[in-house]
Amino acid sequence: MANQKTKKNKMPKEQKTPFKELNFSEKVSYIFGYYKYYALAFLIAAAFIGYTVYSFIQNNYDVVCNIVAVDGKITGYDTFSDDITKGFSNYLGIDGKKTRVEIDFNYSLIVQPLDQEANVSQNKIYILASVGSIDGYMANRDYIDYFSTDTETFLVDLRELLTSDELERIGDENIIYYTKKDGTAVPIAVDLSGTKIKTETDLTMESPCYGVVVSAQNTENAVSFIRYAFDL
Repeated sequence: MANQKTKKNKMPKEQKTPFKELNFSEKVSYIFGYYKYYALAFLIAAAFIGYTVYSFIQNNYDVVCNIVAVDGKITGYDTFSDDITKGFSNYLGIDGKKTRVEIDFNYSLIVQPLDQEANVSQNKIYILASVGSIDGYMANRDYIDYFSTDTETFLVDLRELLTSDELERIGDENIIYYTKKDGTAVPIAVDLSGTKIKTETDLTMESPCYGVVVSAQNTENAVSFIRYAFDL
């Protein structure tokens, strides 16, 4: 009897007192003490499901033009809310949510001591272009023909994309040529320095130039970027 009495006296309060009579903190302690592992598992599961749903919503959109921008930054570039992206989206008549333009400014081809960023950027651009994931390429004038060779100019001949009237309106002074070893000059890009891409934004590129990548999947929209820039 004594042993039974001792055990009874050592029983926790929540087992001696009906649950509904416990105060709030006692109820929390009781639930956490007896169900903490179940609660932890539930929280982990809820967090995982929430993240999955969030990721699906965030990535459930179509990209109608993907542009790589090298060695330049602009306010809002990291959230695709920069003035160029918004302006071009409006020009295309898309909402920028379910259907988007993406201009990726996270590349650099300028070689820096003890820095592999240029090499990483170069390889990434090569890979993305090879699988058709780049529509447009924007870079300073010195780097616009960086990937061009006599065998493959990387950027489409503008004469295949624009009418003679459009090329005339752009002006030969704003057209960038790649000259092959045999002397053949191929118009591969346009200089955007005098357009709203540069003059009406805080884009840090000194002499932004732009061309359409030969493997582009959204060629028409990539060409539309030129028309947008020059108000064609």
